[in-house]
Amino acid sequence: MNVFDLKAWRQTNITEAYSTWLRLSVSSGLQLWQPGALPPTLLAFKGLTQSLDPSWHVAGLGSRSLKYPQEILKSAAVLHFSGPAKPWLEISNPEVRSLWYRYVNSSNIFVRKCKIMN
Repeated sequence: MNVFDLKAWRQTNITEAYSTWLRLSVSSGLQLWQPGALPPTLLAFKGLTQSLDPSWHVAGLGSRSLKYPQEILKSAAVLHFSGPAKPWLEISNPEVRSLWYRYVNSSNIFVRKCKIMN
């Protein structure tokens, strides 16, 4: 999860550094670093980042083994369903699935065609 200060971004010309590292990664066939774009991104932003409060961004909700208290889940700004147990799959955690369904627009024709589990 990233939150960017666009004013600081422009002042540091980070676009050039990021583009350079990304071009190197792509020109190597993504063989210089695994997985994909994350390592070049970390190099471009080295020394320019700050951590977010962990309660702001709750990650790992696509893992069946992770359990979070309901108050943390309800107060988080971002619920990140990283991991294989996505909330729209049968293997998902029922508590997490109920959080996700609050935000699904079931009246949307595309969503209905996807046959997302209820």
